[in-house]
Amino acid sequence: MVTVKQSTAEVKELSQCLLVKWNHAMPLPSAFQSELQRWMNYWKRQLPISASSVTSLLTFHADATFFPNLRELLKILAVLPVGSVEAERSFSCLRRIHNWLRNTMATEKLSDLAVIAMHGHEVPISKADICKRYMDLHPR
Repeated sequence: MVTVKQSTAEVKELSQCLLVKWNHAMPLPSAFQSELQRWMNYWKRQLPISASSVTSLLTFHADATFFPNLRELLKILAVLPVGSVEAERSFSCLRRIHNWLRNTMATEKLSDLAVIAMHGHEVPISKADICKRYMDLHPR
């Protein structure tokens, strides 16, 4: 188990940052400071245990009645990406577009194609509508 001891000022500063960043996700943001104090006191009284994961903290220690805000923050922590997968995916996507089109396009078109390639699965796109729009813009 890793034990981290921080000063009261450091904890207060960290809690302010968390409150600013995640207050929209907290059920009771006004009670976050007192809840954090209860959480710290709770862990001072506990025997040293090995919390192997965030999910074990959620399951056994972060009770929704006593620690609703911290429970929500731990849920968020459980699903945050650990690495830089999104950035790596966008770079590989740009590389694929560059190779395919051999750098023969303007920056705006490259940017638009990159957005479509990276986030196109999130937006329903009808191929028939795209073809119709293209034919309307470029009649023969």
